[in-house]
Amino acid sequence: MAATRVLRGVAALASLLAASGVAQAQLYWRADLGASFSTGADIKDSAFVAGQGLICGNPACTVPGEIKEVGTSGIVSGGVGWRFTPNLRLDGTVAYRGQYNISQTMPDATTFKADVISWNIMANGYYDFALAWGKPYVGLGIGWAQNRVDDVSITNSGITLVKHGGTSSGVAWAVMAGVGVPVSPALTLDVAVRYTDLGDIQIDAGGLALMGTAVGVWNGANGKLRAWELTVGLRF
Repeated sequence: MAATRVLRGVAALASLLAASGVAQAQLYWRADLGASFSTGADIKDSAFVAGQGLICGNPACTVPGEIKEVGTSGIVSGGVGWRFTPNLRLDGTVAYRGQYNISQTMPDATTFKADVISWNIMANGYYDFALAWGKPYVGLGIGWAQNRVDDVSITNSGITLVKHGGTSSGVAWAVMAGVGVPVSPALTLDVAVRYTDLGDIQIDAGGLALMGTAVGVWNGANGKLRAWELTVGLRF
């Protein structure tokens, strides 16, 4: 539903620009695949207490630690756009990243594992540089993301506790650069690199379980979902 509202908003903006005489907007569709390489997740205990925290920064667990990254995920995305001039265009996209993975052993030998999934919608604006062989471009995007951490396994000394994950939603943004290479009059190959900030990720506060039996409570954890990404796609 949120994705539909954003795409409708992009369409309304495009119609207003076209009606105001910017240009006769040309509709295009796009589909992209890619890889997302997380960076700077920095997942920490929401309320670290020495001797009681779970994400530990030293063997004695007297200082807080950080889970640095959430690995790599594939990207599948699609959208609709409008070109207003030879240099200016706008599109709305929906993207799914379903293969991020928390997997880190801390200094106190505790290992954390969990899958992380992200959906996001984005409105993107681009400036194309028209060259004889193609159109390099730069762009900015703003939108919304929902990030879900699945159940977390926490293992130390052969004992594994399980904690329900959590879901967080909020503002997302991206900066990008790429190139569009015409394949035919109606088809363009698009290759891009971008930095994407998908907002917060969180593990909710709540109970810890050992083989289905409650054994304690954790205050949870918070971090960020940020990534460098490479995509290849088609505009048609």
